[in-house]
Amino acid sequence: MQGNTDKSNINSPSSGHRRLGKIRKVSLAVLMGSLLFTGTGFASESLHNQYHVYEDGEYIGTVKSPEVIDHAVDEKKAEAEAVHEDLDLVVGRDLSVVKEKVFGNPKSADEESVKETLDESLAVEAKSVAVQVDGDTLFHLKDTGAFDRLIRGVKLTHMTEDELSAYEAAREAGEFPEPEAGQTQVTHLSLKADLQAKEVYTDPENIKTEDEALDLLLSERPVEQDYTATEGDTPETVAKEHGMTVDQLLGLNDGMDAQGPLAAGDTVKVLDEEPFVEVTVTRKHREASPIAHETVTKDDDTILKGEKKVAQAGKDGRKEMLSVTETVNGEKVSEKVLEDQVVEEPVDELILNGTKAVPGVATGNFTWPAQGGYISSKKGPRWGRQHNGIDIARPSGKAILAADAGTVTATGPQGGFGNRVVVDHGNGYTTLYAHLASISVKPGQKLAQGQKLGVMGNTGNSTGVHLHFEVRKNGQLIDPLTVVSQ
Repeated sequence: MQGNTDKSNINSPSSGHRRLGKIRKVSLAVLMGSLLFTGTGFASESLHNQYHVYEDGEYIGTVKSPEVIDHAVDEKKAEAEAVHEDLDLVVGRDLSVVKEKVFGNPKSADEESVKETLDESLAVEAKSVAVQVDGDTLFHLKDTGAFDRLIRGVKLTHMTEDELSAYEAAREAGEFPEPEAGQTQVTHLSLKADLQAKEVYTDPENIKTEDEALDLLLSERPVEQDYTATEGDTPETVAKEHGMTVDQLLGLNDGMDAQGPLAAGDTVKVLDEEPFVEVTVTRKHREASPIAHETVTKDDDTILKGEKKVAQAGKDGRKEMLSVTETVNGEKVSEKVLEDQVVEEPVDELILNGTKAVPGVATGNFTWPAQGGYISSKKGPRWGRQHNGIDIARPSGKAILAADAGTVTATGPQGGFGNRVVVDHGNGYTTLYAHLASISVKPGQKLAQGQKLGVMGNTGNSTGVHLHFEVRKNGQLIDPLTVVSQ
């Protein structure tokens, strides 16, 4: 019995189509024999189809209808999609079917056996991106979008989202603006790694989440390097220094004696940890810092003593420093100052400190009540009677001055004193100024220390122009020279 055959493969459909494993025709071989026909023609009713099933080139069995294969593939795919909902799955990628037309009745189909075999052997695969480092596959991701997000995630481990967005915008514009005070601008970003992304089919269990992939890519790997031995090195000390076992060290270095010392200068192969990816980031940063202003104090005799006045407000200055730093995997490897300048000078604060005596408020320290002069007569017995104060004559000026701040309690003529002024200093002391030619104050007036209260004269019982000065403490006369001096 002779027939015609064609062979179909079970493959994934075009991109975006979720139904996989449908039988499609890939070739048709028509087998022609040397047949002689008599009569009016060939009876097509005597031709029948049967389908031979192969997986990865190995014969599995024969079925009467391709729907048997479709059903097996669909069931397998549905089971896998229930577990891996977000993956693009392919089932039976290596499955092929050979269609044969035969005369008469087809051979007996073993469909149940075929379905059991397919249920056990049909391979479920996922479209993926294999991430390779130095040609070796490190892990799989579900698609190129996940790979792009992974690379962005690596960058974001060493900069903020705002920094990365600003860098990308500046790079797109082809211009990196100078940072303003307090700002940082990423001016260079590079990833050093032999990374490749290759689209492949793989077992769905091999596909990593983006977080898992990021952790793997940020980890370190052992890399063989040369180490130059120094005096006193042994296999044990070198292995310990590089986090290895002695057996690992011996495995890298043929002929090494585990017990013997190493000669200084020997080259020893060791394993050191090295990151899969090196992220280099260059940043410009402009830092503004204040320049503290000074405070200057100056005496001012137009301001009452004890009072202060801010004549000029102080203001801090400002300086700015522009620097550039380079980091590799977050570690600073270089820094350089590009600019360091004062952009605003500080302004000193000027405080005026009052020195003017406060009227009516005693200082407790008496000053000389005249403008110079000398003591012509002291307190004590004089001419057969008691002299109650001191006399001051021949001053350089005639003004009579309050010995301390206080309040005027009496003015005007009083017997032998002539014109006199009495001042109560409010602290138990009172002073009297007599023989004045004129008086320039009045009772109740507040006087500051050193304030003029009259003019030296020769009124009352006086033998010449002079000042008679008395001091009382708590109503009792005291020698003025115990509290004043010239």
